[in-house]
Amino acid sequence: MTISDSDYQEILSEIGFPVVSLETLEFSKEHIEDNFIFPAMREYFTWFPLKAVESVHISGNFSLDFPDEFTYGVVDARIATGMAGVRSDSPFLNEVLIKQRTGSMGMYGTPYDYGMMDASYMERSYKQAQMNYQRVKRLDIDENNRVVTGYSNITGELVITWAKFSDDFSSVPFRRKTEVINLAKSNVLRGFAMLRGQFNSDINVEFNADVFERRAEDLYEKTMNKWKRLTKVAISRN
Repeated sequence: MTISDSDYQEILSEIGFPVVSLETLEFSKEHIEDNFIFPAMREYFTWFPLKAVESVHISGNFSLDFPDEFTYGVVDARIATGMAGVRSDSPFLNEVLIKQRTGSMGMYGTPYDYGMMDASYMERSYKQAQMNYQRVKRLDIDENNRVVTGYSNITGELVITWAKFSDDFSSVPFRRKTEVINLAKSNVLRGFAMLRGQFNSDINVEFNADVFERRAEDLYEKTMNKWKRLTKVAISRN
């Protein structure tokens, strides 16, 4: 993952940096990033995913792979079917579509309807209801196999909003940055509390791991309670 020195040092300030130098820490920088900081980012992007919208032409059965390794789910997916030029797998529906398109001309093949337009509203509403009844659309999201599959008997567009994460700390927006830093601090405190608590029996200096644990729990609860009060993005699942 990628994180600036200033953000990294701010996270480690919770355990005494710069009084405690980075070189004397029991965990390496890589370990801290991978096991304490990135899990905080992962939690953040679960609540607030990065969004990428994609539109794909579909007809009949379709299958769409997740676009990259940073895509973990779907925020929203829908099949949009327009009327103009649409073809269907249903002969009955095709007939309705053709009649609806050719019925836009007025009497005697002219664009003038001679008062017949109002009289056709009921018939067109009935045809539209027939079309809606005859449409078949299915959409399945398989997160384990990282694929979106489905079927539509009408040619249309699959408009899908992917849910993505990032391993670059700068991808966290400014307004949420303090919260993610606090969550990372909580992970760091727990990690060092567990490790140093095990050292107590082997060294002369007694380390109070409970102080780290209480502080870690406080930072975690404050962050999560704030996120829970916000509207969580609904990730589509099956």
